[in-house]
Amino acid sequence: MESLSDYARPGFDPDVVHPDVRALYEETDTFEMTVDATWHFPYSLGAGIASRWTSRIEQLNLPGPGGDSKRVSSELFSLAESAASTDPRDEPRLWIRTDDDTGEGVFIAIYASYVEDDERFVNITVPLPSTNLATVLRIEHHGEGVALTTNCPSGGLYLHTNAGAVRLPASQHFHVSPTQDSEAPTHDGDRSEVDVLADQRIYVFGLPLVTVQYTATRNRNA
Repeated sequence: MESLSDYARPGFDPDVVHPDVRALYEETDTFEMTVDATWHFPYSLGAGIASRWTSRIEQLNLPGPGGDSKRVSSELFSLAESAASTDPRDEPRLWIRTDDDTGEGVFIAIYASYVEDDERFVNITVPLPSTNLATVLRIEHHGEGVALTTNCPSGGLYLHTNAGAVRLPASQHFHVSPTQDSEAPTHDGDRSEVDVLADQRIYVFGLPLVTVQYTATRNRNA
């Protein structure tokens, strides 16, 4: 995003967010990241098959059950004017994350926002074959970091097809913290070089599907 200040509202003051967490959102491509995933029963039974499909399409390409963490690099782009002008959301930006070891796409999405009832919400669109998956989230405080949650007006996950949009029986929640403000372990237990820790928890029908752990380290030479 251009500035976390755009999300200021009663109950959320961007100026109290830790500088490292704020930089992750405003200077995203200056961070190197690792991604790990823990799949939960009963969905873990099919996660291996799903992982082969996500690897083939290079999208939502998380580590499968028992898989190693992925080191990822980020590239951010503004949309071409022809695409941006048809997107009703504010400041849509493309964020491409790729696996440093394989070159495969890990996560490709268009990040944007919109205002409803004087509050700005995060809106993320993930392109998929013949459809796309969209998420609406609210930003809240979480210690010195931030939380993003679908537990908000219009929040949720939506599957968009040519026939229209369907709200899915799913939710997700992010906790993003500076290292010293988080009790979450890193993938290798070493926090010395890590600036930001995050976890993303996705639920389907109220049951945990997957917990995704991120470590983010700022490239001081960027």
